[in-house]
Amino acid sequence: MSDNPSIAVVGGGLGGLATAIALTVRGFEVDVYERTSQLGEVGAGINISPQATKALHAIGLGARLAEVGNPITGQIQRSMYTGEELVETGLARNGNAADRFGAPYYTFHRADLLDVLADAFDSSRVHLGHRCVGLVEEEDGVVLQFDGRIDRRADIVIGADGIHSQVRRHLYGEEDPPRFTGQMVWRAQLDGKSLPSDILGPHGFCGWIGKGCHMMTYYLRGTDIINITTQSDTEEWVEEGWSIAGDPDEMRASFPGATPQLQQLLDAVTSCSKWGLFGRQPSHDWGRGRVQLIGDAAHPMLPNAGQGAAQAFEDAYVLSRWLDTLRSDPELALARFRDVRIPRAHAIQRQSFANSKLVHAGDWEQRRQTFEERTRQGDTPLGMNWIYGYEPESEWDTRTAYPLSDPLHAQ
Repeated sequence: MSDNPSIAVVGGGLGGLATAIALTVRGFEVDVYERTSQLGEVGAGINISPQATKALHAIGLGARLAEVGNPITGQIQRSMYTGEELVETGLARNGNAADRFGAPYYTFHRADLLDVLADAFDSSRVHLGHRCVGLVEEEDGVVLQFDGRIDRRADIVIGADGIHSQVRRHLYGEEDPPRFTGQMVWRAQLDGKSLPSDILGPHGFCGWIGKGCHMMTYYLRGTDIINITTQSDTEEWVEEGWSIAGDPDEMRASFPGATPQLQQLLDAVTSCSKWGLFGRQPSHDWGRGRVQLIGDAAHPMLPNAGQGAAQAFEDAYVLSRWLDTLRSDPELALARFRDVRIPRAHAIQRQSFANSKLVHAGDWEQRRQTFEERTRQGDTPLGMNWIYGYEPESEWDTRTAYPLSDPLHAQ
């Protein structure tokens, strides 16, 4: 085996590009194959928590992240019906967003974050319009087959092609269909300059909690854009997707009794999208031999812990370290990667599901007491310290057994 094996990354989204950069930093020859005709991201807002920021810092992106991201010092959750403050989460100390967890908690416009990643990778090694339709596993490599394109061979293949991964399908065949969670999402973006400057509170990040629903509102690109993402329990099946057009009046009607401040935000919506949330059971089928899945292709997340892209960035860094350490034995390197990453990803998948049930519970007095107690103990209200406090650069080779639930999350 060469000390500089060739690596093909299937998928040119956030996780795929981060993986390509991390591997390139370690001296690998990497090519990215993207099925679309141009790089792009659907949706406006994305949260990147501190441990994922650390992973991106470790591959040299710190300065560019600071240029385009909004560092968040905290979040306030309010009652959707009265405006009462229910709980505040501090994400900074001494006014510095990096002090509490060692790196900032950021919000980004997805397109800006993708641009940061694309600018950091050699564009001549990004191959657009390459839709993977098959792969052939050989003893010392993998042949990728593309629709209407010539086959490409690589020593190692990384499947970073998302929740409907073709690489995963070629490895494991058709899997059980995802389960509708009974929850749906609305998303909209507003002109931040057209609304009162204090509408999102002191942190520029405000959540609104109701019975069976919640809404997250935060700024992007300074205060140019307000991103709105909601989640509601529903008895009606809603199609899975990212950009299904919605009706603003239907969106507003989904949140009756909203406090005037929240109603002002809803009234400003002129276009929106909607989709259903579908859950997938945590799986150990992350790859085999010289083929490795990362991000949503390996461990799709519900959005309730804000960890979809964050976990892909952790994957990118940890994978690069294992392949660098065991260059002469990539199959062992990928096996070790899975050994340390699967327990953490599974725990976060389950935390994401538990959060969706917890936040929508109606007994807020009892919940608030729990949240306040956690805050007094130095944790976040949803118990996220174990996620945010992870140190990729020192823990990349450490396998940790995480609790999959606790009494608060047990349902």
